[in-house]
Amino acid sequence: MKRFFVAGVLLLPAVFVSGLAQTTNATLGGTVSDASRAVIPGVTVTATNTQTGIVSTGVTNETGAYNFPSLQPGIYKVSAELPGFQTQVYNEVALGVSQQVRLNFTLQVGGQAQSVEVSVAADTLIATTSASVGVVLPEYKVRDLPLATRNILDLVGTTAGTQGSNFAGGRLTQLNTTRDGIPISDGRYDVGASTSTYVSPDLIDEMRVIVAPADAETGRGSGQIQMSTRSGTNELHGSLFWVNRNSKLSVNSWNNNFQGVDKDYYNGNQFGGRVGGPIIKNKTFFFFLFDGQRYLAKSYFTGAVLTELARQGTFRYFPGVQNGNILTNNPAVDRNGTPIKPANATGDLASFSVFGRNVSGVFTPWDANRAAFDTSGWIRTLVSRMPLPNDYTVGDGMNTAGIRWLRRIEGLDTTNGDSNNTNRNQYDVRIDHNVNASHKAFFTGTWERDWGQTAQAGITNWPGGYNGSVRRRPRVLTGS
Repeated sequence: MKRFFVAGVLLLPAVFVSGLAQTTNATLGGTVSDASRAVIPGVTVTATNTQTGIVSTGVTNETGAYNFPSLQPGIYKVSAELPGFQTQVYNEVALGVSQQVRLNFTLQVGGQAQSVEVSVAADTLIATTSASVGVVLPEYKVRDLPLATRNILDLVGTTAGTQGSNFAGGRLTQLNTTRDGIPISDGRYDVGASTSTYVSPDLIDEMRVIVAPADAETGRGSGQIQMSTRSGTNELHGSLFWVNRNSKLSVNSWNNNFQGVDKDYYNGNQFGGRVGGPIIKNKTFFFFLFDGQRYLAKSYFTGAVLTELARQGTFRYFPGVQNGNILTNNPAVDRNGTPIKPANATGDLASFSVFGRNVSGVFTPWDANRAAFDTSGWIRTLVSRMPLPNDYTVGDGMNTAGIRWLRRIEGLDTTNGDSNNTNRNQYDVRIDHNVNASHKAFFTGTWERDWGQTAQAGITNWPGGYNGSVRRRPRVLTGS
């Protein structure tokens, strides 16, 4: 049964992959020499991932050099052994995303049963062979740093070389963002750090931010963000999370306090869980994550409407002055919308109809074909859906005014769908399989559904109106 399952896992990338990854795995290499600094060929070098138990082996060539071109980021134990020499072991070797690390060995003459172990601190690892300068954020930093939005890309602004919309001496629009080796920048809007799918801190095992200079193989500008997704290990681990952002926990704005208005209501909830572990110990591993979000906002809004007489086609005015609401220096109405004659008006309240005029006591249309609402009934129906005003601080107060009401927004998004306040369901999965010491395979998939209202698509100004929305179903599938 296990044989058939593994075969199915290996076929997943061939069936579903939408992009073949330029790997974000690390490269480990170096030389092995003796106490006299003479190189030693034929030394067996072994790199063991302490989290998954996967073992990679290599042999030094005639120049004493070894190389592991593709190791999954993680913590490794690296050893070098040869009969007649003491085995040397490096513990706690941390390999990050796309790192090129050089680790040299010096073997002492002695029995093979003897060994020398050295612990390597993650921040003092032997210098890399890459000229790139940047910051690596390992899993524990990604997990422990506070993120109100739970979007890992918000951590980019905490790194050196970034300021506002500038990154590594260029613009964010020129930033290259990759996940597991493939570009995930939004394909429709060239905004760099904005990705096609939301990036949860529970999904990412490590993030590397390169500010300068970028290696030639990365491409697209000097600024780079490289991320690797979390994978399962030999131990079953999981977690649940729930994050709440609520207006009850915040203070009112200065502007609202100045106007004597209560603070706007909002309630944002992010929730989900992850689990990862072995399918076949030391061989095949899985990781699964669900991340959901719901956002609700309520605030008072004033939309423009026609007054009752204006809805019938009759517009009023005072001769010699411009109509003004109660907030103007020369108002033509009071707080209830009742006309009041301005001091500089040259006459009493007057009106006219858009359909016609009174000629010697007889109503005479301006246009014989437009003496009333159109006979189809559409205009009358549309006007009937317009609420009557209750706020005379907007419009001219006499023919146009406002309807003030508590507007409810469920999921607030932008046109390009990159808002942190949209409603979202996201499912992430990763399968890793160790074929042998030289061949490994993995598949990752992200399926996401976003939905939310957006001002660019139209949010209703009246109660019961139509709200425009943004609905997206992005996905990212990767195999290597």
